[in-house]
Amino acid sequence: MSLAILVLRLLVGILASPMYLLNLLGLWNWICRKWFPYFLSRFTVMYNEQMANRKKELFSNLQEFAGPSGKLSLLEVGCGTGANFKFYPPGCRVTCVDPNPNFEKFLFKSVSENRQLQFERFLVAAGENMHQVADGSVDAVVCTLVLCSVKNQEKILREVCRVLRPRSMSSDEWSAAEDEGQLSRLRRKSSDSPFVPVGVAGFVAVLSYGLYKLKSRRDEKMSLRLIHVRVAAQGCAVGAVTLGVLHSMYKDYIRPRFFSVPRK
Repeated sequence: MSLAILVLRLLVGILASPMYLLNLLGLWNWICRKWFPYFLSRFTVMYNEQMANRKKELFSNLQEFAGPSGKLSLLEVGCGTGANFKFYPPGCRVTCVDPNPNFEKFLFKSVSENRQLQFERFLVAAGENMHQVADGSVDAVVCTLVLCSVKNQEKILREVCRVLRPRSMSSDEWSAAEDEGQLSRLRRKSSDSPFVPVGVAGFVAVLSYGLYKLKSRRDEKMSLRLIHVRVAAQGCAVGAVTLGVLHSMYKDYIRPRFFSVPRK
């Protein structure tokens, strides 16, 4: 087995040696920045075909975030080739940010194909430092397939909060769940999934009772008694989880289908 692993590592090293050499010469990053836009321009066509319905659903309420003028000012971080443009509402003012300047010509091509948008500008910058964008200057920020590859997610999210325009919530948008405390949240979750606290309580009760009865184990070995206690406690927890899954299946699928009870 160790020989097979050694051979596989050697093969991977041989295959990756050109990349290591290019990186050593300082050329690998340049090649990636130069050719990645060409790859992404082809990939996004297939990606949009597969994700069209989901993107329409996700971006369907963007216009609700428009400012007092009625026009939506949108900032897209990590815009790439502009794959999301076709899903933005008409009249939307779009500012794009991407650290790779080679996306610019692909971006302008997407702009020409989506005349319903009002393209503002393209900024070459990392999402962690968007100092060219003023504080509170945009109504919405879009960021797709980006956070998995940034250097610092916390910084980019702070920048997003900085550039977003403060928005007051109306009474229709306010939800009591957003202002509830820890205790009320725990009560709500317990009522939604009643078998979770039952399982926890049963686990603790069985474990406590088993430990309490250790003194009266007589000639039974300590290790054997502990195994029995552990199995009983775990059985209680697993049973509660199983009942919880069955209850959720009944509530979400069986009851609405066969008893005509509308979902909440």
